[in-house]
Parts: sequence; C-alpha cells; structure tokens
Amino acid sequence: MNIRWNIILGVIALALLGWYYSLNQDHSDLQSLIKKPDSPEYVGNKMETTVFSPEGKKQYLAISDKVEYYTQDGHTDFISPLVYLFDVSLDNKDKEAKTDKIQLEKQNWKLSAKKAKLTKDQMLYLEGGVVAESLDPLSRLQRVETEAAVINLKTQDITSDTQVKINGLNFNSSGLKLVGNLRQQVATLKEQVKTYYEINKQ
Repeated sequence: MNIRWNIILGVIALALLGWYYSLNQDHSDLQSLIKKPDSPEYVGNKMETTVFSPEGKKQYLAISDKVEYYTQDGHTDFISPLVYLFDVSLDNKDKEAKTDKIQLEKQNWKLSAKKAKLTKDQMLYLEGGVVAESLDPLSRLQRVETEAAVINLKTQDITSDTQVKINGLNFNSSGLKLVGNLRQQVATLKEQVKTYYEINKQ
C-alpha cells in the first residue's frame, strides 16, 4: 500500500512540476501578438485622408503609399505623401459685395516628398525631394524645391534650413534658407541668395 501511495504522490509531483515549468516558459509566439510601445497603432497602405476645419470646411487632403499612426505622441508617418492644401479665399462676387463669405473648397498648393511626419499640432515635416507647387497659374510664387521643409497646415507657414529653389512669375531664385507663407504667396530667402528675372519684351 505504501508503494502505491508513493507512486501516486510521485505522479502528482511530476504533474505539478511540469505544470509549473510550462507556466514559466517564454511564449515567443504570444509575444508577437502584444504591441510594443514604439510600434504604430495602425498601418495603412494606399491611404487617402481628408481633414476638415472646425467649421466643417476642407483644410487639406493627404494621399500616401503608406501611413503609420503612433498613439504614444500622436504623430503620423507618411511614405511618398501627396498633400493638397485648400485656400481660404473670397468669391469675386463676394469681393464686390464686400461680404465676409469664405470658401475653402479650392486647392491652392500641392506638396510632395519622399516621406513626411505630421504632428498632432498640425506641423508637417517633409523630407527628401520636397516640392511645393502652386495650383493657381496666376500665383506670384509658383514652385518651391528643397530637401527638407516644415509647414504649419493651419497657417500654411513654410520654413527650410536646406538649399532652396523658388520659381515665380518672371523670376527664379535660390538660397540656403527659406521663411514664407504659401497662402500669402510670400517667400524670403536667406544666405547666398541668387535671383534671375525674366523681362518680357513687347
């Protein structure tokens, strides 16, 4: 009878030991299911996002090959982004009537780059082959090219600390730094500025 109890107790002890061992094993297959703190909350391919102002008007449209959103600091990464900014402008009829009716449905700038980062305070950091093109053929400022730029999407302020080329109506200019505003069609180049004007002969 003693031998039988010893065998039963031995089997129970081995079962408990095996159960304890299985609890302390590294479950690498389960670890892959747990999101790491520095990984994106979601990833999307071929995404198109439209952002509206608090008044319900279109502010900008972003199209990208790949989008990654991080909840930790609220930023979004874009690969090959194309961003269309919408302009706040008055209708010609409204200008004549001198009313304050505002339209936000007209795209006025197209931004492109190799990659971009959008922070939760609406600052867009563009990197690699940055191009800002005006979609208005009568805009004084037609095209801005640089390797890195920062754009405030609320105010459309633009800054760059890299080599910049600007094309405008009847002029081309280059410099090492840029401060400007796309909505107001204003750009100030700093350091080693070169400007070439086209003179129309009629």
